[in-house]
Amino acid sequence: MNTNEPISRTASAPPALGDMLDDMVPVLGTVFVAGPPVLVAWAGTVLLALMLAGPFALLVTLIVVLVAAAALVTLAGAILATPYLIVRHLRRHRARHTTSYVKPQLVAVESQRAIT
Repeated sequence: MNTNEPISRTASAPPALGDMLDDMVPVLGTVFVAGPPVLVAWAGTVLLALMLAGPFALLVTLIVVLVAAAALVTLAGAILATPYLIVRHLRRHRARHTTSYVKPQLVAVESQRAIT
């Protein structure tokens, strides 16, 4: 295919959408009824899924266990910290209210009677 003719601009232009769609319709309309290509593609997909199912299940199980352990530790911490926080709040509340009142003070008073 040796030719000395220049390639025209229309020959290198990208094909229109309609032309590309006309070329793809027969390929998309093909139905595989039987034969090795369908069986090989199906077997490979199933084999890959079975090979990945175990590690995926292990990974999901580990993540679920770690999240459950973190939630359990957080819940236990909240349960154990509650009495401490209540007592601290009550002590601060009591200290705030007892210092706002004037405390009674002892004052020296001279006696009217002389001690003999």
